[in-house]
Amino acid sequence: MRNRANAATLDFTEVLPEEIETRVKAAAVISNGCELKEPDFQHIDGLCDLVLSLNYTRAQLFDDMRIKLNTVAPNLTALVGELVAARLIAKGGGIKAYSRKVRRKMARSLGAKIALAIRCDALGDTQDSTMGLETRAKLEARLRDLEAIELARSAQ
Repeated sequence: MRNRANAATLDFTEVLPEEIETRVKAAAVISNGCELKEPDFQHIDGLCDLVLSLNYTRAQLFDDMRIKLNTVAPNLTALVGELVAARLIAKGGGIKAYSRKVRRKMARSLGAKIALAIRCDALGDTQDSTMGLETRAKLEARLRDLEAIELARSAQ
């Protein structure tokens, strides 16, 4: 477009919805702003090129990260997604260090719940798995809480 006087004759349908295109054209006609000079346009073009370049680089880095995460931590990546997995690993000091922190606390909780489930199966009157399913949901919630706490601590 470069100049707002050209706005009324240009077709923006490739980049804007029709209703927004109409508003842009109307605003360009009644605008009180000053006209830009050629050095201003060159500066704006340079900044646009920089933004496009940064966006392309970001997309490449994201693809590289996704490939590496699927190699190093495929289960974690499948469970929480690429960005969250990368942040967890980075904040935890690496995949092995992070796994040790949460593992100890969850092992204690899981051991206690297993003992409770065995007692319930041996001494309980019912033969359904309601207690086991409820306990599993609670353990999964506890794991999420522990991971959030560890993530908050490592972010400080």
